[in-house]
Amino acid sequence: MTELTILYIDDDDRHRTMVAEALELAGHRVTQASSGTTAQAFLQQQRYDCVVTDYDMPGVTGAAVVSEARRLQPGVTVCVVSGHAREHMSDLPTGTLLMTKPFSVPLLLDVLSPR
Repeated sequence: MTELTILYIDDDDRHRTMVAEALELAGHRVTQASSGTTAQAFLQQQRYDCVVTDYDMPGVTGAAVVSEARRLQPGVTVCVVSGHAREHMSDLPTGTLLMTKPFSVPLLLDVLSPR
């Protein structure tokens, strides 16, 4: 599997750290962000293969992160992970990948891997 550079955003420190460590153990480089605001700053500074973001965060939501990621890095793979049903996330840009929490890291990696 090709090494991916992944930006992982979640305001839940425990969940973010656990998933990031699992992604790193699978051979990927992971940058962690605890907020949408921090993620947007990282997106301006570095290129990523994949952006994975929680949807429901204080301040800048996952939908805003998705829009900014696509604007700054066209072609980047973006996935939202959330415990909410899709109908509660009507502001997600069309075509956004969505995984429901809890999810398995192997499934996430399958979704993120280039075809």
